[in-house]
Amino acid sequence: MTLPEPVPLGISGSVTIPLDLYVARLGRQPVRSAVLLEEKDRIAYVARCLSEALDRPLTNPGSESLARMVLQHFQATDLLPSFAEKAIETLRDQQMHNRVAISTEDPHVGVSFVAWSGTHREVQPQRFGNYLPSLYGTGRRLVEHGVLLAGLLEIAAYVREDPDIDDPGRPLEEVFDVDVEYSYLPGGALGSPSKRATSLPTAIMLNPDLCSPEQLQPLQAFMARRS
Repeated sequence: MTLPEPVPLGISGSVTIPLDLYVARLGRQPVRSAVLLEEKDRIAYVARCLSEALDRPLTNPGSESLARMVLQHFQATDLLPSFAEKAIETLRDQQMHNRVAISTEDPHVGVSFVAWSGTHREVQPQRFGNYLPSLYGTGRRLVEHGVLLAGLLEIAAYVREDPDIDDPGRPLEEVFDVDVEYSYLPGGALGSPSKRATSLPTAIMLNPDLCSPEQLQPLQAFMARRS
């Protein structure tokens, strides 16, 4: 196995170590699967981790079923590599990055992927009070641009990596971690009602811990009218 100089560590490659120091500290021949040398390898690795995380959301137990229902509308397109690119950007600069995908059928289904740097608890202060306006604003902008939405799913991904130049041989699964949380707004809540039948629910799914009481009131009134 031929390694570059210097050797990139972790997922993003932002941390590097001189090749001779890497070999000396490893004390053995490097394992190819422990080093991601090319961007395509990084994207593929993060996409696999995201796929696994989709079935174990942090909040709203059972929300993975709704998420998979939404993602079924994108069977012809693998969204995860595209989302992985944003997660890697976040690992590199510790800033939030997002990407929106729209299904081809009419009415459309939207998926907003948002990558955050840190754990759910670490990011919560940034999201409180901003979470619902951001989610709603994403959906409303699509509707205002003429997109008839049956529903909008948000996948919030909390990503972090901890490469260690003193232990460069740590397995990647010990260096990188990702958790996901789902939110969902039906088209009607976004001002995009449709009389066409879809398989998507009309229910609203949110994390109330990220919302102020004032923000929840309009949604509660909306659901009361639907019941």
